[in-house]
Amino acid sequence: MMKLLDLIKRIKQERLKEESNFVNSIYKFSKVTKCVICNKEMSSACNSHVVPQFILKNISENGKVAYGIALNNLSINGIYKETGINNAHTFRLICKECDNKLFKDYENLNNLLKFDGLSNTLKSKILGEMALKTRLSHISMKYKSIVTRDMVAGGKLAKMEEEGKVFAERVDMNDHFDTNETLIRDINYGINPFVMLFNEVLDYNVSIATQTIINYNYDLNGKQIFDPGAVSFENIGNYFYLMILPLGDKTRIMFYIEKDKYEKVNDLVEQFKALSFEEKLHFIFISLIIHDEQFYMSPSFVERINKYDRKLKRLYMKSENDLRYTKRIKDFNKYNNYLKKELN
Repeated sequence: MMKLLDLIKRIKQERLKEESNFVNSIYKFSKVTKCVICNKEMSSACNSHVVPQFILKNISENGKVAYGIALNNLSINGIYKETGINNAHTFRLICKECDNKLFKDYENLNNLLKFDGLSNTLKSKILGEMALKTRLSHISMKYKSIVTRDMVAGGKLAKMEEEGKVFAERVDMNDHFDTNETLIRDINYGINPFVMLFNEVLDYNVSIATQTIINYNYDLNGKQIFDPGAVSFENIGNYFYLMILPLGDKTRIMFYIEKDKYEKVNDLVEQFKALSFEEKLHFIFISLIIHDEQFYMSPSFVERINKYDRKLKRLYMKSENDLRYTKRIKDFNKYNNYLKKELN
């Protein structure tokens, strides 16, 4: 007769196997065969990094970086909390030709270091390329989320949509695709569609990197400016672009938004502008913790937060599971700011 401990062990192994198969199926069914930019058939999509590897190297330890989700206490099977920089949040949506052609200006250390002295045309291209790469990565995430929903629903997602069910992921994907068409046009014609809100070079290397978009639900007075529960194709997010790029002995941080979204979030923008330099830096860091998980950290940096900063961990975990918790952005200065020099 099988011992109880052996039985429990076997059940756990079978469960892990099932969950692993489920995750593998998500990746299998979320593969694309046509480049989402040029629409050409692809035998194999390019393995594109959201944050360039030469930046990730500046926060890696033994060739590895930790994902934002490493701040979550939960053990999630099939989800890696740490990875080598070769595989750090890559996506496969575009062909190698488009990847090589569209992002060469910003994937250049010299351009990032000397950004302020570049021509306005080249600055616009770099901002557009970063914005485009960021939205492509979010399309990839949303697509996988839709595939997951469909698998859980037993393949009935299309029928549910025909019956009028609207999913937030689909709304977001449509917005990203529409915006990407505009971004590509602006990049090609040298048009600058952005308002820069923060562009600074810190004289030290931080232990965190990101290239992401943030849609705020509340402003700094606690006023709701976006309702994530009102899912419709008319309720589109007003995304801010956030880049935290460790460059070795310096860090460039950029925070900007498209001009056509500016008026819709004018109150929040004016509140941000009124902050001091230190407060802006603090706001940016807590924005990332509250609204996103697409960031990367040095493994020892994560270990330090997990061990000594339960308050920040709680903020990350709570806001991930309860969107009402994003209102805490107004209390950003009550938490530690790990973009400060002394905390890196």
